[in-house]
Amino acid sequence: SSGINAEWPLRPGFAVGSDKTLKEISDSQIQREVPAADTVLTQCAISRSGRMLFVGTAQGSIRAMKFPLTVPGEWTEHQCHASSITKMRISYDDGFLFTVGEDACLYTFKIMDKEGRGLKAKDITYAEEILISKSDLQEKDTAMKELKTRVYELNMENEYQLRLKDMNHHEKTKELTEKFIQEMESLKTKNQVLKTDKDKEEAKHEEERQELIEKQHQELQDLESANNQKLMAEYEKYQELQAKSQRMQEEYERQLAAKSESHKQALREQTEQYETKLHEKIGQLEAAHDEQRQTMRIHEETKKQIEEDADREILDIKNMYERRLREEKEGNMRLTGETGIMKKKFKSQEQEIEALKSDINNLNTEKSKLNGVIKSLEKDILGLKKEIQERDETIQDKEKRIYDLKKKNQELEKFKFVLDYKIRELKKQIEPREN
Repeated sequence: SSGINAEWPLRPGFAVGSDKTLKEISDSQIQREVPAADTVLTQCAISRSGRMLFVGTAQGSIRAMKFPLTVPGEWTEHQCHASSITKMRISYDDGFLFTVGEDACLYTFKIMDKEGRGLKAKDITYAEEILISKSDLQEKDTAMKELKTRVYELNMENEYQLRLKDMNHHEKTKELTEKFIQEMESLKTKNQVLKTDKDKEEAKHEEERQELIEKQHQELQDLESANNQKLMAEYEKYQELQAKSQRMQEEYERQLAAKSESHKQALREQTEQYETKLHEKIGQLEAAHDEQRQTMRIHEETKKQIEEDADREILDIKNMYERRLREEKEGNMRLTGETGIMKKKFKSQEQEIEALKSDINNLNTEKSKLNGVIKSLEKDILGLKKEIQERDETIQDKEKRIYDLKKKNQELEKFKFVLDYKIRELKKQIEPREN
């Protein structure tokens, strides 16, 4: 923004701009530059008498400068406008200062120089022209009346158009409301159909789940019965082998009775020791079988309890139980393999007994080989001790597995409790939605 005052050609001119200075210009040259103290000056005005100079600022204040100008400048500042001053003019008689700013305000100030003087009356001339004639005024009044009539007609027409638009808008609103109601009814019908389909699917899913559970339960019972039958058959075979071994032992004792008393006594002691260890081994084997059956029964009861209590609607838990069932099947297969290993070991023991029979027959012919037979029997006893130790380790492993199964059972109970709680929470959330 800038302002220039050069109304009187014979006097110096003054200019302001965005460089924050007031310049005095004479003969096309800058005579003085007065700084404005970091304030942008927007307008300037000098009186007709040449004794008063006013400048306006971007902050809306008016400065009455000391005239003639001095460097640095001296002034008196008055705050009037709320924003930048855009125009400043002094009346023809130097009596008033008029200012206009960006705040859309017009201010009038009465001014006089420091001596209280103004322009002399002789220096003031008045115009003789009449600004407007009476006929022009009447024509303007007529034109104003016509314009008012036209404005009234336009208002009426606008009101009529607005009424038409309101009616059209009301009809459109009514149509949209009816359409919306119809869509709501159709959506309600679709929702009811979907809800019916959902109920049917849930019922179908429940039936299929019940069938799968019954099928799984039947398969478990079949596997259990088959395993029990196999175990009974193995136990009967074991009893037969034990009876056969007993008969062989009696035969062995009768053959030894014909020998000398010293050899008979030594052989009897070895036989009794072997029989005692064999009975202990049989007792340990029966205890292991009983413990295995007890563990299987406990595990089956635990699994049945978990299957009855767990949430049958969650497919992940169902998969988990099926996986555990496969693991138990693998465990049963391992137990069956261990039973086969025991059969093989028993057959090897039977072969060893037959070897002992051959050794006894050899003792009847060669007494000198009796010590060798006794040493071979001691080796067999050491082997049996090793087997006992291995079976003890197997029993410890089974006990550890039973402990792990119990621990897993506790974890399953905790998981069941958490699932029950989540199911209750989900049911609580579902019930308000259905309502």
